[in-house]
Amino acid sequence: MKKIFGILLCFYLTSCLFGANESSKKIIKDFYLLAWDERDWIAYSTDDKSVFEDEKIIISHDVFAVGNNDDFIIGKQHPCENKEKHFMDFDSLKPNKEIINYFIIDTRNNIYELKSFDNESDYFKERKRLGISENLDYKFFDNRIE
Repeated sequence: MKKIFGILLCFYLTSCLFGANESSKKIIKDFYLLAWDERDWIAYSTDDKSVFEDEKIIISHDVFAVGNNDDFIIGKQHPCENKEKHFMDFDSLKPNKEIINYFIIDTRNNIYELKSFDNESDYFKERKRLGISENLDYKFFDNRIE
């Protein structure tokens, strides 16, 4: 019985307490795509160790499409129904799939510029104005969230 309890305890500790459900992947420069329990965020940090700090998040969950070139990051996100600031309160992470927010992150300068759009038309106008190729597509696309 003690062996079974010990094995179960080990599985529990390695699956939740030590961050087995989190990951980060560098997009470009100091921008990272974060994943935590099937939710995706975009963070800005000079190192990948601090990307999960709340103040580093620049696009909250649920990011479901991300593309980039050397100068820009483009993407789509469903806003959360919970309008209060939150990061790890998983009970309140309910995306409103009726709404799609579009974003462009301009990384050409030392300070990034985030542009957000609530309609596709304005998003594509800004892409054209900035000279972002129409061929720039999404490298990351999460069908579960779309």
